[in-house]
Amino acid sequence: NQLALNNSVRNVLFFNRGKQLYTTSYTYLTNTSRNLLSIGFQENILSSHQLNFNHKFATNWLANTLVSLGTDESISENFTNRNFNIEEERFQPKLSYLFNENAQFDVFYQYTSKANTLGSLESLAQNNYGLSFTYNNAQKIALTGEFNFFKNEFEGNANTPVAYQMLEGLQPGKNFTWSLLAQKKLTKFLDLNLNYFGRKTETSRTIHTGTIQLKAYF
Repeated sequence: NQLALNNSVRNVLFFNRGKQLYTTSYTYLTNTSRNLLSIGFQENILSSHQLNFNHKFATNWLANTLVSLGTDESISENFTNRNFNIEEERFQPKLSYLFNENAQFDVFYQYTSKANTLGSLESLAQNNYGLSFTYNNAQKIALTGEFNFFKNEFEGNANTPVAYQMLEGLQPGKNFTWSLLAQKKLTKFLDLNLNYFGRKTETSRTIHTGTIQLKAYF
């Protein structure tokens, strides 16, 4: 009997690669994994087509647009509520202002449409508005921050494995998430990493999560 199978294929076609001058890429990705568990076999199949466009203009501005089409299929031998075939469409434009080679500020929007073609035929229309910034000084400190507002219009039972997969851990309605990552070089042999993540939904209290890591090099 087959215990596990993993298969992945990724092909990328570029135009003006790395030049940020009408730079365009097309990516085809497929990934299949199959595992034999105590509850029977579980198989997941992912496939996507992505078109990415980058263009730098007026010295400090960078425009980026990502369009993707894909499917996410799950097959469980003994649990039918874990079976789904989600068709996804995604559109994400982003505008960045480059202060210098170490710092930038981004404004972005993402529209995502998902539909399950099996079972209860759940559907999702998601609008995501966000801001982010990056500051990187290799000799002092690196900072990355992001804020997101999600508006999820979900049809179906939100308390199922299918809904969790489609909502990516969020809830129907309004969701807010924010994060901050700080990395500082203390000495030649010591790095300090601080990671903070927060989230808030319409029906829950604010959740704060943070980690501190001290890394030593020998």
